[in-house]
Amino acid sequence: MLAVTAALLAFNAPGMAPESMMSRRQAFTSAAAAAIAAAPLAAFADGAASPAVRERARALYGSRVARLVGASPEAVLEEKNMFTLFTTGVYRSDSASKDKRAKLTALTKTAVAAAKKGDSAGAQAAIKEFIAVGEIKSVDTLELSIYNPKQRRNPGAPTTDTILDQMGSQKFALYEPVAKEYTGGKKK
Repeated sequence: MLAVTAALLAFNAPGMAPESMMSRRQAFTSAAAAAIAAAPLAAFADGAASPAVRERARALYGSRVARLVGASPEAVLEEKNMFTLFTTGVYRSDSASKDKRAKLTALTKTAVAAAKKGDSAGAQAAIKEFIAVGEIKSVDTLELSIYNPKQRRNPGAPTTDTILDQMGSQKFALYEPVAKEYTGGKKK
C-alpha cells in the first residue's frame, strides 16, 4: 500500500502548480511516519489470552494430564510437557491466577521429580493434586465434545449433536470410517 501511494504521488497532476504539490520525499516521509506511529498498536492484539484459547488448552492439555492417573513413571516423564502447557495455557500471566499458577508449577516439579526417581506413588499423588487444583476433567474423549480428535469436521461447523441429527443412519461416519452398531448417536 505504501508503494502504491508513493507511485501515485511520484507524478505531478496536470494543471496543478508545483508549489501546491507535495514532493516525493515529503510524501515518503509522511507515509513512513504514519506507519511507524501505527506499529505499536499491533502489540495490543493478544489473541493468546482469549477465553477460547484458554478453554482449548484446558480441554486438550488437561485431558492428557487427567489420563496420567494410574500411569507408570515412564509415561509421566513422556507427558511431562503437558503440565507446563496446561499451566501456561490456562493460567496466563494475569494477577488473578498467579497463586494457582505457582501451585501448579510446584506440583509439576514434584510429579516429574518423583517420576524420575521411579516413585510411582509420589508421582500419582502430585498428579491427583494437580488435577484437583487445576480443576481438570477429561473432555477430549466425550462423543459430543468439540475437542474429540476423532471428529472429522471443521471447528466452525455446527455443534456435534446438530450434525448427528442430520446424518441419520450414517452417524458412525463422524467418528469411525466403518459402520459399527450405533443407535441414536450412542454405542450399543
